[in-house]
Amino acid sequence: MKSNRTQHGQALIEFALVAVLLLTLLMGGVDFALAYSSQVALRNAVAEGGYYAMQHPRDEPGIRGQVESELAQRTFLEEVSVTINQCIDDAVGSKETTIEATYHHNLLFSYLVPSMQVTLRSRTVVPQLGC
Repeated sequence: MKSNRTQHGQALIEFALVAVLLLTLLMGGVDFALAYSSQVALRNAVAEGGYYAMQHPRDEPGIRGQVESELAQRTFLEEVSVTINQCIDDAVGSKETTIEATYHHNLLFSYLVPSMQVTLRSRTVVPQLGC
């Protein structure tokens, strides 16, 4: 018959094995939520840049600054590129401005592989009346 002491040791080892698995799943869920939140913030920042571009059609530094200021508080994001194509002819002969932003989201729990990151992109096209 096993003693009560070995039963406690077995339960502790089982808990340690299961806890590692559960914590890994929890950390993955948190990372996914943060990446999704960063994608939503990026989409909103590009939309704000588009709104600014409609009001100030030829102000590329202002458009870029609008996008960057919207994402200034996001510590997990690193800028890769912000591309602005201003006053381009569209299919029906009017003018449009395209804003495309690409950022890297660094994963929070990337201590196993320090370079783990997700690339996020967002793009908007706005009509231009003052070009």
